[in-house]
Amino acid sequence: MNTKIAIIGLRGIPSAYGGTETFVEELTERLKDKFQFYVMYEDSNFFEDNYNGVIRVHSPAIKNKSTSIPSINDLINTLYIIYKHKKEIKLFYFLGPDSSVCILLTRLIGAKSIINPDGIEWKRLIKRSYFIPFYLLPIYLTVMIYMYFMEWLSCKLPNIIVADSIAIKKYLKKQHKVEKIVYIPYGARELINLSLSEEKEAEILNKYNLLRESYYLTVARIVAENNLHIEIKAFKKAKTNKKLVIIGNLNERDPYTKHLLKLKGNNENIFLINQIYNKQILGVLRKNCFAYIHAYEVGGTNPSLLEQMQFGKPILTYDVPFNREVLREGGICFRDEEDLKRKIEMLEKGNFNLNLITKLQLERIKTHYNWDKIARQYETVFNSLIG
Repeated sequence: MNTKIAIIGLRGIPSAYGGTETFVEELTERLKDKFQFYVMYEDSNFFEDNYNGVIRVHSPAIKNKSTSIPSINDLINTLYIIYKHKKEIKLFYFLGPDSSVCILLTRLIGAKSIINPDGIEWKRLIKRSYFIPFYLLPIYLTVMIYMYFMEWLSCKLPNIIVADSIAIKKYLKKQHKVEKIVYIPYGARELINLSLSEEKEAEILNKYNLLRESYYLTVARIVAENNLHIEIKAFKKAKTNKKLVIIGNLNERDPYTKHLLKLKGNNENIFLINQIYNKQILGVLRKNCFAYIHAYEVGGTNPSLLEQMQFGKPILTYDVPFNREVLREGGICFRDEEDLKRKIEMLEKGNFNLNLITKLQLERIKTHYNWDKIARQYETVFNSLIG
C-alpha cells in the first residue's frame, strides 16, 4: 500500500486559479503511483472523491468578498484530515506560510511535515496598501505583521522547508537562521498540442481580435506586487503600434483592478482579459505574442514565467533577484516605468540578440525546470521523511 501524503494550502485540482494548483497537479500526476495523495479542494460541503488517482478532500471554504482566507481554510482541512485519516497520513505538505500553525496539530498525531513558504508574502501587503482607501491601512498593517509571524513559524516548525527559488532560500536562511531547507523549483507545464494547425491558432487569435506577433502579453494575478500599472504606463508612453494584452483575475470591486481600468482609459490597444483556464487557448496566446512582460516583484520561481519560456519569445522582466535567477541572460531586464518604455522601443528596433535569448530560455526549461526531474527530487525528500 502506498504511503499517504496530505497536501494543504491550495484551492483544488484541476488547476483553475494559479501556480500553486498547477504545481500540485503536475507533481501528483507524476508521483501518484508511488504515494497516495490527499489534496484539499475548496467547496461548500465535506466529502471526498477521486480525481485522476488523487483523493480530493472537499471542505467548506471561508471567503471574503473576493478571495478565500487561507489560514482558516487550511486549519479546517487539517482538522478534517486528522479526524478522518490520522492513522493513515504519514506526511503533510503545506503550501504557503498561512498554514504554519497547522503543523502543531500534525505533531500531535506523530506525522511529519514539509512547508513551502512561497515568496516573501508579508511584503505583498506593502505594495497593495498603495492602492487601498486610507481607512483600510490599519487592517493591512495587521495582516502584514501576521504574515511575517507566519513566515517565522514556517521556518521553525516543519521537518523540512522547501524553497522554490535560490533567492528565497538565501532570504530565509539570513532572515530566520533556518538550516533544514532544500531548494526545489517549479517546472513548466506543457500548454499546447504541437499538432495544432496554423488555421486553428489563427481562429483562436481572431476570437480576441489579435494577429500573430501583434501584441505584448502578460498572464498574471491582478495584484499590485505584479506591477501591472507599470506595464500600462510604460506601454502608453512607448512608440509602438502593437497591443498590450493582460490576462488575469479581473474583479471590478477590487481597488487595484479599478486603478488599472482607470489607467487604461479609452486606449483601444490595451486589452484586459479575464483569466483563461483552457491550456490550449492560453498556449496559443503565449506562442503568438511578439514579446512577454513579466513585472512580478515579490515571490520565488513563478510558474507563469516558466510557461512562457517554452515558446522562446523575448521576455521583458522586472529587475529583481527572483526573475534574474530564472532567466539569467535569457531575459531583458527593466528597472522602472521609463526603463520599460525604453526597452520596448529598443526591442522593436532590433537591438537585442533574440536568437541567443530564445536558445538560453529553452535550455533553462529543459535542464533546470523539468517536471520529471523535479518530481524525482520531491520523491527523495518524501522518502527521507517517511523512511
